[in-house]
Amino acid sequence: MSQKQGVTPGLSPGGKIWLDKVRTLVLGKLIKSGGAGSVYLLPGAPAQVAKLYHPHLDRAANRRKLEAMLELSPELPDQLENGKRYVQIAWPQAAVFDGQGGFAGFVMPLLDMAQTAELEQIMQERQARAAGLPTGLGPKLTLAANLAAVIDALHQQQHYVVDLKPVNLRFYRDSLYIAMLDCDGFSIQGHAERFPAEQFTADYLAPEFQRKGMPAGTEMAQDRFALAVIIFQLLNFGIHPYSGRPGNAQVATDIPGRIRDGCYAYGVKRHKQLAPNATSGHALMPPELRAMFDRAFSQSPQSQRPSAADWAQLLRGYAQRSGGKLTICAVNPEHQHFAGHGCAACARDKVIVAAGQASVQAQQMQLQQPSLPQPRSARGAHHTAPGQAPVFIPVAGSGGMTGKGWAVVVLLIVLFLIGFTAWTSSPDEAKAKATLQAQAEQAAGLEVFGWRPRKTASFQPSDARKAVHSLSQAVGKGDDDAVTRGLQLLYRAGEDKSSGYRGDPTRARLRTTLMEGLGAMPGYSPELAYTYLDQLQADPRDYLAAAAMGRMHLSLNEPQAARQYFEQAVWARPTDGVAWLGIAATALLRGGDERDAVNMVALAQLTAYRYAVQNALPTEPGEAADNGVARTMQRMDLNAKVLRLAQGWDYQKRWDKALADGALLATKLKALPPLRDQVAGVQRETMTTVTYGVLDEKHATGENRLTLTIAADGTLSYAAAELPMEPMLNKVLLDSVKRWTYLPAVQHGQLRDAKVVVLVRYRNGRVSFVPAGVAATTEN
Repeated sequence: MSQKQGVTPGLSPGGKIWLDKVRTLVLGKLIKSGGAGSVYLLPGAPAQVAKLYHPHLDRAANRRKLEAMLELSPELPDQLENGKRYVQIAWPQAAVFDGQGGFAGFVMPLLDMAQTAELEQIMQERQARAAGLPTGLGPKLTLAANLAAVIDALHQQQHYVVDLKPVNLRFYRDSLYIAMLDCDGFSIQGHAERFPAEQFTADYLAPEFQRKGMPAGTEMAQDRFALAVIIFQLLNFGIHPYSGRPGNAQVATDIPGRIRDGCYAYGVKRHKQLAPNATSGHALMPPELRAMFDRAFSQSPQSQRPSAADWAQLLRGYAQRSGGKLTICAVNPEHQHFAGHGCAACARDKVIVAAGQASVQAQQMQLQQPSLPQPRSARGAHHTAPGQAPVFIPVAGSGGMTGKGWAVVVLLIVLFLIGFTAWTSSPDEAKAKATLQAQAEQAAGLEVFGWRPRKTASFQPSDARKAVHSLSQAVGKGDDDAVTRGLQLLYRAGEDKSSGYRGDPTRARLRTTLMEGLGAMPGYSPELAYTYLDQLQADPRDYLAAAAMGRMHLSLNEPQAARQYFEQAVWARPTDGVAWLGIAATALLRGGDERDAVNMVALAQLTAYRYAVQNALPTEPGEAADNGVARTMQRMDLNAKVLRLAQGWDYQKRWDKALADGALLATKLKALPPLRDQVAGVQRETMTTVTYGVLDEKHATGENRLTLTIAADGTLSYAAAELPMEPMLNKVLLDSVKRWTYLPAVQHGQLRDAKVVVLVRYRNGRVSFVPAGVAATTEN
């Protein structure tokens, strides 16, 4: 292809791309070309494809964005089910370069598009049946739960889709796993830099962004809104939550306008100006599900939209068959409905059948009456609002209706107006006013401040990846305290989370011998790979299986995949030095980062030395027992030699040098002094004086005591005040504790959880904070 067609000269089918200075791949067939780049098959790597950026784009920015994506990959491993593998996300795996060494793009997993369908296709029953897709509520709940889990994994790494809509999402037809594509178009978090998403769709744009657009830093709010819209459509026959039947001409006729004006017609409380779509099943959803949608689409500033994790947790309970929250319809076995509620699909069918019969009867009545030629209307065609069926309006003087027919029409209009008036003036309005008044009265009173950060997920492989990267940087900078702190926290995170294979010494020895013997040999064995992947599926903390998969991918010259498995092994057992050695080997192959490789070797040797007894293999019968150091170092030497063979001739000398330099550095690390003891506290510079608006002069002056619980990693886990205060003061406290920088406690060289007290003083709209020492506990 020529440069005019948007592809770098030489990078076309049959051309070569370079993964590093040694390894090359030949481009195969062009399978897709878009605004950002072109995607090619790779005959030499059939499980991957290459995406090459168009040459007119900013290569430097794209490369920085790719490096950020490689550094912060979401935890979305391939799923293995019934012998088939499902790629959940086409996330970049490694950068590729042209023949001159210029950045060209990246390689990513090949996703079998023939096995997937657009999410849009399953929402409408007619489209789903035409595409051979399931139509019941159960599969849609599963899809919704899977989608929420995928979005949550992205949010854990501070990546956001932004242009989140059904036509951009695909899923596997047989397993219902989500398949995410075009990930380099997401909003990506880099090092002190965010790479924004360039696109969004107005029908899925949050109301606060409809007028002025979406500013930087608000991507999570946008994703949460769009996710809720898609889940609503999945569970409610494809109906958009802002569609419906307008009650007057003031209601916007387009979806973006209704989102902007807050016209959500499916809440627990009726909307005054917009009635729900007649075929909607929202009234037959469980209360907790309706409450979640109300939070997502509420205009109240106090309401917080549910996160992707909130949706995943709730929907998973309905999607699982064992939960018993979904039942098969007794009337139509193809339908499912929420337990304890009516069948929404049956109710919808009745509405559709009744509407069809009414239409037929109206046509028959019209045919039975004498018809005259109708003059053309000067007004043109009528337009209907989204979700509203077209209405036939007879024209005066057309001769199309008798006097009796007109009487019927007038009677129907009168009944409609009476019903609409009764609907808009229902008791719900008075009840809502009373609730708002009660809330206003409560806001004028005093409240005791208490806040706990949203509970984060437990220690994840992504956390281990970040910790490993930070430790390597700290070693390179010579930051001894950061190294000691980082290792302590990482080791602690792996405590009490051991693999199910540990416990029996004989069994552990047998597995270690097999996994680091046969499994450690260079080369790739599909049978062994499937066995190890099955083991990891059953027990993600099987560190031996993870390390064995890492060695296999290393022998295939796939350092990015190898590093992910070695990092999983570190996550599963941070005190095992063998996994750290594997990361060191991938550092050489991934980009020739010899400094990182040396740092990782040193950390591997230090870890193995410190936990020699814990990680040592059991002694053979008749052998003298040792303190574990000799056997651990023997195991480390064996794995270092195996990793040397797995890297190929071009890297073996560099590996030997990295091992030697790493051993010298490890000697220095072993001599590091322990952390200096310190009490927990708040950095004084961050405790600035704050001004606020006083609501009541009676409470404008006073003092309070704020107790803070500071975790060993220096994060705030809980904050509580002793005395009640005005809501505005409590808001000042909340904003302040979120902004402060915390110092963890250190006792006898070990990081500890601790409580501290801060004195809060406020006078005439100004709040100041003074450290008041360590809180009294049973330990101190």
